[in-house]
Amino acid sequence: MLLPFSSHAFAADATTHQQAATLNNVGTSLMGQQLLAKAVDKFDAAYKVDPTLSLAETNKGIALLYLQKLPEANAALEHSAQQNPNDPRTWYVLGILYRSENQLQDGLKAFQRAATLAPTNADTHYFLGSFQFELHNFPEAVTEYQKALDLNPTHASAEFGLARALQREGKAADARAAFDRFRQIVTAKLSTPFSHNYGEEGILGTTEDAPGGALKAPPMIPVTFTKAWESPAETKPGTNAHPGACLIDLDNSGNPALVLMGHGEDAVRIYRNNGQGSFDLIPSAQTGITISGDGVACAVGDFDNDGLPDIALAMSDRVLLFRNLGNGKFADVTKDSGITPANHPTGLIFVDFDHDGDLDLFVTGSPANGFGSNVLWRNNGNKTFTEWTKPTGLAGNDNTTQAILSDLNNDRAVDLLVTGSSAAPTFYANPREGTFKALPLYTDTLPPTTSVTTLDFNKDGWMDVALTHAGAPGVTLWRNVDGKHFERVTLPINDATAGYSVAALDFDNDGWIDLAALIETANGPALRIFRNLGADGFSDVSAQLKLDTLNLNAPRTLLAADINGDGATDLVVTQQNGASIALLNQGGNKNHSLRISLKGLADNKSAIGTKVQVFANDMWQKWEVTTPDDIIAGLGTADKADLVRLLWPTGVPQDEIDVSAAKRLVLAELDRRGSSCPTLFAWNGSKFTFVADVIGAGVVGHWVAPRQRNVPDPDEWIKIDRAQLKARNGKLALRFGEPMEEVNYIDQVRLVAIDHPAGTEVYPNEGFLSEPPFAQTKTIIAAHAHLPKGAWDDLGNNVLPELTSIDHHYVRDFTNLKFDGFANQHTLTLDLGAWNPANPLRLLLHGYVEYFSASSMYAAWQAGIKPIPPYVEAQLPDGSWKRIDNDMGFPAGLPRTVVVDLTHKLPADSQRIRITTNLQIYWDQALVDNDPATTTRIHQTELPLTSANLAFRGYPQQLEGKTPGDLNYNYQHISQTGPFIPQRGAYTRYGEVTPLLRHIDDEFVIFGTGEDMDLEFNAAAEPTLPKGWVRDYFFYANGFVKDMDFYEGSPFTVGAMPFHRMTTYPYPSSEHYPSDAAHIAYELQWNNRFESGAPDTTKLYQFDYVPTTSTPGEPTRSTPK
Repeated sequence: MLLPFSSHAFAADATTHQQAATLNNVGTSLMGQQLLAKAVDKFDAAYKVDPTLSLAETNKGIALLYLQKLPEANAALEHSAQQNPNDPRTWYVLGILYRSENQLQDGLKAFQRAATLAPTNADTHYFLGSFQFELHNFPEAVTEYQKALDLNPTHASAEFGLARALQREGKAADARAAFDRFRQIVTAKLSTPFSHNYGEEGILGTTEDAPGGALKAPPMIPVTFTKAWESPAETKPGTNAHPGACLIDLDNSGNPALVLMGHGEDAVRIYRNNGQGSFDLIPSAQTGITISGDGVACAVGDFDNDGLPDIALAMSDRVLLFRNLGNGKFADVTKDSGITPANHPTGLIFVDFDHDGDLDLFVTGSPANGFGSNVLWRNNGNKTFTEWTKPTGLAGNDNTTQAILSDLNNDRAVDLLVTGSSAAPTFYANPREGTFKALPLYTDTLPPTTSVTTLDFNKDGWMDVALTHAGAPGVTLWRNVDGKHFERVTLPINDATAGYSVAALDFDNDGWIDLAALIETANGPALRIFRNLGADGFSDVSAQLKLDTLNLNAPRTLLAADINGDGATDLVVTQQNGASIALLNQGGNKNHSLRISLKGLADNKSAIGTKVQVFANDMWQKWEVTTPDDIIAGLGTADKADLVRLLWPTGVPQDEIDVSAAKRLVLAELDRRGSSCPTLFAWNGSKFTFVADVIGAGVVGHWVAPRQRNVPDPDEWIKIDRAQLKARNGKLALRFGEPMEEVNYIDQVRLVAIDHPAGTEVYPNEGFLSEPPFAQTKTIIAAHAHLPKGAWDDLGNNVLPELTSIDHHYVRDFTNLKFDGFANQHTLTLDLGAWNPANPLRLLLHGYVEYFSASSMYAAWQAGIKPIPPYVEAQLPDGSWKRIDNDMGFPAGLPRTVVVDLTHKLPADSQRIRITTNLQIYWDQALVDNDPATTTRIHQTELPLTSANLAFRGYPQQLEGKTPGDLNYNYQHISQTGPFIPQRGAYTRYGEVTPLLRHIDDEFVIFGTGEDMDLEFNAAAEPTLPKGWVRDYFFYANGFVKDMDFYEGSPFTVGAMPFHRMTTYPYPSSEHYPSDAAHIAYELQWNNRFESGAPDTTKLYQFDYVPTTSTPGEPTRSTPK
């Protein structure tokens, strides 16, 4: 019901209206960054300043809606609707709110009102169709969906809704056609389905800027640049047209040293930063860098990931690589690294093009020695490089000058942008594996480009591009339009005849990123700075900065960095015909800044390729790390950053909140697990406890070798010990969910009671095998399993004590390699003792594996390392060894028992075996079972699944053991947030999903990060337990898993859907997920949820564990702090 409204006859003057409009527009900017609570405050303040600004009240209602504060949102929206009843946005969002509250008739009326006011908006008709569908008015739903598609033929949600409505009308063929069109739209990325997240429910569901409140930079504070240093006269500039320079932090102090390229007998010199804005020469004999020739360019990066930044040098005829030995000393490792003369270099950069955690080297230039203009040296991860230009298609066709790395299309794969003699710079889009796609950045006719930098000047989250040219206009700026194309932005420059170098910086620390450029004019060379004014464009403030009095002599390279540590960005200029100079920023630090230094962990140690977002002072800015240099992020008047958000190259998100600007922020990459397979918890009578992770071998799309993916094993039996599972109210309760960053496709779950005599133990016949045939389903019963006679590790040490009992004291005789899941090759030797060849012979090995990832498989392959599944050899009487099992299997995840059947494999006269692998497998117990073929009876009773309920519950607390990878979970402490990003696509709707889990039919329950199923099985089906018997349980799951690893197949989407008869994943075009009527009906009926994860859109990418209470059949509840 709408309440009466009174504006109190308020009339805002122009100043008041502009103030309110600005506050409102700050709020819309905050909404774009998902800072909804802060946005509410801005909208509220805007409306209080100007109560006639009804859109601020509507915006407030939108923010409250997505904060899940529905009563407050309702009040704000109804208030706004009374004040401005002709605003379709208000009615549109009221309709969304009513839908959240299941007020279908009110929602229908609200959208009908919105459609009347905005008749050409396709989204309103989509929602009208959705309401009619939920009201079971299917013909009306079809009509509305079709209206939406008439207005927008690629409206994914309308096409999906149309398919569902036609299905419900019994028009199966028409439904199939609509569903096919929906899949084509999504696959071609023409549009994405709506979700219940802010910004993903149509344009009318987003907040709106107010006229006259465009976001602008504040007035400029007094700043000047003063020459504080010039290089000594004996330093000889390079004869090359672009004598290069770079910065390197030799002592991790944040005060970078300066590397200058020259020519002659001492062509490369390093100058130590004295902290006062000037530099002192370090003798070449002291640095170890003694080079003669013509220096062209340099790049800094930690290529060997030892924590020390190394230097790559481009001379006019070769590339040199110097390894940092510490204490300012370097060693020439060019020959050992495998880098040889190739092109004639003009520039070079470090870049992790393949996201494998180490830095590769990309060199621009001109053709020579049979190579093209560009040369890519791929880092093998073992301190050597392989020339890898042809496989990536990066050779180029014309002479090139400079390159920069940037994720220009925001697909989380780093791209390259290369300048040179072509008509336009070349944008190389990263395909993740294979040949880069080369595209011109623009089609305008302009002079060749000489240098490049990237920046997000307009704060829209897309990296824009600034270039210098060999002719007029000298400098250009290009706005990135959603990664699809680039539009030229006007800069206040009309006297440049050429440009040499360009850099991005925030010289006045106002939070708006500015541009600096070295140009040529009719009056000689000049250094220009263009201040970013926000909505008002750019202003040339060079004269105000006293740069118009600067005398330059053939300037070529421009560097921007805080060289004296005062929090303001300074400049370094190299000159072809003169000394290099340092220009100190005087006054920029009157505004605050945050100095950010990043250190990779799983990623390259230099953090190159990391995306950085800084939120402060109601504004945000985005940076990309292209060198190891510190980022200087201007904060304006704020003395802290509210949030620093990182996205590391391997996809790890990380948040730091309330970061003081008073000191340098040194951030190490979060040590987090991204994938673990779905986890199983069991109710033990008082709480849910962790059992195991499940179907780890069911992962799909896992990179194995070039053009080769794994073969998934989709099912697994897991033993649940008798003490772990107790009935409650006649039900046996399990929780089966995703604690990390994977999407799971679960086809069937089962629970079987295994009754057996006391004193015996039962095991499912399971193990992770690399290739089919996989383990056969059967139950192993052991009555007299015993320890081996002896056990020795790879070094010959007695490890029988470690293998005696399950106590988390593991055999750890190997060294873990830098590649996740890999170790040095190691062997465990067992003396089985006397055994009877007439009986079955099995090993019962309890332990776990620290999984290798697709990325680590790729990185290890580059280093010439292939996984060695554990194989078994037998020692023959003559002392020689014979292989008897090429792949015995290993535990498919966290601790469990793997059964190794040696029956008819071990020679009768052998007792000693050895198990060899290069995987990180930790053994906790080893038992030998040589009982006769069992005559012991066991009773197996299938327990019916009575209910399965899917919901978001969050992330159980991870408990790390002393041994790497020995992970446990505490279901009594759960975080609603975590450092995980969900895959996009169609998930199974929340609620009852029991029918989907009864059969293996490729009709999956699909769930993602933080979600789990509450499973209940009927304990009443259990038979009476015979006297002297005990009962354990086997849990069975069948399905597939896909994680977000860079080298996983289709890692960021739920689709394409796996299925049991596929030959590989991703599968070829000749194969497809079943498309019969039953499976289409399943997809339309069940998989209509297009988001995963917590509903609170203000979530941070960090854990915040709180005590919780959870009992079978009841939702998980957080205990207030």
